[in-house]
Amino acid sequence: MNEIFGEWINNLGSLSFKYKNAKPYPHIIIPDFLNKTFIDSIFDEYPNDFTNWHIYNNPLEVKYAYDNISLLGNNIQKLFQVYSEPDVIELFNKLTGNNNLQHDPVLHGSGLHVMPKYGRLSVHLDYEKHPVLENKQRKLNVILYLNKEWKSEWNGSTELWNELCNECVVESKVMYNTAIIFNTDNNSWHGVPKKINCPIYENRKTIAYYYLSELENKPDTNKVGNDGSGYRTKATYINKTPHSEVDHFIKIRPFRRINEEDLKNIWPEWNKFFY
Repeated sequence: MNEIFGEWINNLGSLSFKYKNAKPYPHIIIPDFLNKTFIDSIFDEYPNDFTNWHIYNNPLEVKYAYDNISLLGNNIQKLFQVYSEPDVIELFNKLTGNNNLQHDPVLHGSGLHVMPKYGRLSVHLDYEKHPVLENKQRKLNVILYLNKEWKSEWNGSTELWNELCNECVVESKVMYNTAIIFNTDNNSWHGVPKKINCPIYENRKTIAYYYLSELENKPDTNKVGNDGSGYRTKATYINKTPHSEVDHFIKIRPFRRINEEDLKNIWPEWNKFFY
């Protein structure tokens, strides 16, 4: 695995201790995540044309996403293949203290994620019950930064918030070949809530991979989900802005994506406050 990952794979004992004892919930930030030659080849293949990407443009999320991995460069495809291999899954089991991680064969939500100028992702919990696969839940996030010359004043940090969601405890800054890895559960509030202020020709670029497990959580009728199961099957957001209008979109998002009709009917002038 040395031709894929950096030297950190030789220090799993100490890194696992840090992971399991981290606050506000188990996580770790790993610099030099991939082998230098490999990360540079991925950097070279990362697309700059987002024409056919999924576009999110609303008060909760301004980002682009792409999950058709088979149409990407060979080295990006190789990374996703490596993530799914049994010995690599066991690597992440040892790092995180899990013993039941599984790869996601449909890569739901995984892929390439881009945030342009003014991009953001409000503080949220990820989906819990997999919306496609039977009796699976999301367990672990692995997010890799792909920007070589990102300036801190442009924002873009991944923020981890406490259980009450009233304090940002960790800011993972955008740093090339650095990965943030964290548990996905009922307390893992996170996001990129600060508006990105990069130049128009720059974009915050990441590669995200999400591991699954068997469905362990118990259903909770207080949870809002789009299938009545008592599980989150889409992200659940919280309003950390001064705009009460955002609450209307937060009520929609657990059921479906926000569309142009929603923006028109609820808050047509929203971008005056967010751009």
